[in-house]
Amino acid sequence: MLQQPATFAAGLPPATQTYHPMPLTDTKLRTVRATGVRYDLPDRQGLALRVGASGSMTWTLTYRVAGTGTAGEGRVARLAGTKQRMNLGEYPAMGLAEARTRALAARELARAGTDPAEARRAATAPADGPPTVADLVERYAEGHLHARNLRAGPNVERLLRRHVLPAWGARPVAEVARADLMVLLDAVRAPTAVELAGPKGRGFHGMRGGPGAATEVRKWVRAMFQYAVEAGLRPDNPFDGVRNRDKSQSRDRVLAMDEIRAVWRAAGAMPYPWGPWYRLLLLTGDRRGEWAAACWDWLDDGWSRLEIPADKYKTGRSQVVPLSAVARRIVAGLPAPVMGPYLFSSDGGATPIAGFSNAKATLDILTERALGAPMMPWVTHDLRRSMATHME
Repeated sequence: MLQQPATFAAGLPPATQTYHPMPLTDTKLRTVRATGVRYDLPDRQGLALRVGASGSMTWTLTYRVAGTGTAGEGRVARLAGTKQRMNLGEYPAMGLAEARTRALAARELARAGTDPAEARRAATAPADGPPTVADLVERYAEGHLHARNLRAGPNVERLLRRHVLPAWGARPVAEVARADLMVLLDAVRAPTAVELAGPKGRGFHGMRGGPGAATEVRKWVRAMFQYAVEAGLRPDNPFDGVRNRDKSQSRDRVLAMDEIRAVWRAAGAMPYPWGPWYRLLLLTGDRRGEWAAACWDWLDDGWSRLEIPADKYKTGRSQVVPLSAVARRIVAGLPAPVMGPYLFSSDGGATPIAGFSNAKATLDILTERALGAPMMPWVTHDLRRSMATHME
């Protein structure tokens, strides 16, 4: 049975409890480690420490600028303003006390109707010289992705920093041409092996890039340069009309039984959250997002089934997933949450897992090792199709 975390009331299972994140302390910060995926550690009043997949740590602040809400929002949102996020500085260069001081100053500006991110940009703007792509990425991230609180914002910002900044960061925005994107996409399209940070600081090998990454880079670079046009940083968007050469094809891949056994063994070699998550996908045939978003209160009292709410299921109707004895043992072995309701999480249950690409790359390496031979390319959704096919 799971042990009840101290932040939950005694005598009740995690699924029935509310959770209350505790403020950060210097002692807790010294124990923070990379997990291979990004996660946030909340402090208080919108301040959080964002831990990157490779172990980088950045203070962020979520805030609202008073009086800046749009007409389509509710009265409270119109008065309080749209939720935004800004970076305050890197940890440990900026300690907890300084981060709280800067967060307080930023909140005071926001309450007075001044966007603290805009105020900082105005104060640090260079006296001369044309804006660079690095400047554009910062401005696009703060002025669009975070300002509009886009769900994909953090992933888009990471994508731009990973693939665009190394190639174009120092170049003036006005000098980037259409041909430059073709060169960049060719480089992104070819997967490269990288060393990633694993649990407790252990490293593991993964893959970065590929056709899917190229599709996303094309999409968001074009959107970012349209933002540059609207902001007056250049007169035109050089990437208008650039077609996607990496469109995904309809798939019919079904894994053979020996391949499925190899995937099962490989998943067993991966630590929480990814190993148990992949094994439950194999056992239940569910879509990856359904187990990724699964919460403790979706389980019945005996953990014999997972009840997916209608608003979380593709068809818009609730779905019941029976759990076999093996699946129940996997669920029983999951760590109890201390920060939130999610079964699979890298920050104590506060947010669901992310970083699927890196996890899949690691699983591919371990699967081929277990199989003892190269394996035809496959995607996570193929596990669902394979289960249905073999059961038929």
